[in-house]
Amino acid sequence: MCKMVQFENVAQELEKHELEGASGEELADLHSQLLCVYLCNFDLCNAKFLWKRIPKEEKAAYPVLGQVWEIGKKLWAKDHNAVFALIRSTKWPNTIEPYMNCLEEGYRQKSLQLIGKAYLSINAATFATLIGYTDHPEEAELMLNKLKEEHGWSYDATTQLIIPKRPAAHSVPLMRNEDQLHSLTQFVSFLEN
Repeated sequence: MCKMVQFENVAQELEKHELEGASGEELADLHSQLLCVYLCNFDLCNAKFLWKRIPKEEKAAYPVLGQVWEIGKKLWAKDHNAVFALIRSTKWPNTIEPYMNCLEEGYRQKSLQLIGKAYLSINAATFATLIGYTDHPEEAELMLNKLKEEHGWSYDATTQLIIPKRPAAHSVPLMRNEDQLHSLTQFVSFLEN
């Protein structure tokens, strides 16, 4: 599994190299990797800003940049099927492939967390679509079995509904009214000065 902290470090290194003045194919490879890192971090704003600052000539000369950005646009539009389909259907260069594998897995995990929070029950077809296994029902079934074992999800075969187990609610410590009033007073005082 890919670690976000690791991606933060990679992003900083790539940004540093970009500022040092790489050019040509080296710069295009750097831009494609940086774009991938932003997508893996789900930092779509920085990905979009990077895309806008890449020269048109570079985009035309290195089509992999456009392929990566297509995924960014689908992430922005929350088009789950298209994101997974583009990742799987494209032959990625060796420098990009590990990022795409991490993006696919990270997006799937993010979708599973969302399903767990948002759905009381979900039909199997919608589940498969949201986790990117529309064309691979056997993989969706394996994922469901794993969720049933590890997270307590269930499946009703008669209705074909998956029932996610809701994650435990995190208790937020409540402030006393006096503390809240004091905090608000401090904030307003800060704003006025």
